[in-house]
Amino acid sequence: MEIEIISATDNKLLDRKEINAVMHFDGTTPPRKEIREAVSTKLGLNPELTVLSSVVNEFGAKRIRVVAHAYTDIKKLKEVEPGYIRKRDNVAPPEEKPKEEKKKAPAKKAGKR
Repeated sequence: MEIEIISATDNKLLDRKEINAVMHFDGTTPPRKEIREAVSTKLGLNPELTVLSSVVNEFGAKRIRVVAHAYTDIKKLKEVEPGYIRKRDNVAPPEEKPKEEKKKAPAKKAGKR
């Protein structure tokens, strides 16, 4: 696997680094976890605070385009990134609320209309 960083921009407003990269690979497309680790190690970032925003496989080529966001702390990551993206990358997944049991409606009495 070879990774080429196209751009790495600091977004001070959201307190994150936005990374655009191209990854060349052999065989099957690597899993998101491997892509995230490759991007973060290339830039010396913490993989636990890195989220893949977009992974696009180019048809017919052994190449993928990656957009990643690397945060400085877990609190900011939870504030900015939607829950489904955190769950998809298994990084600070959203807390699941306990389901409440639904109360049954009282049975209607069969009577005259």
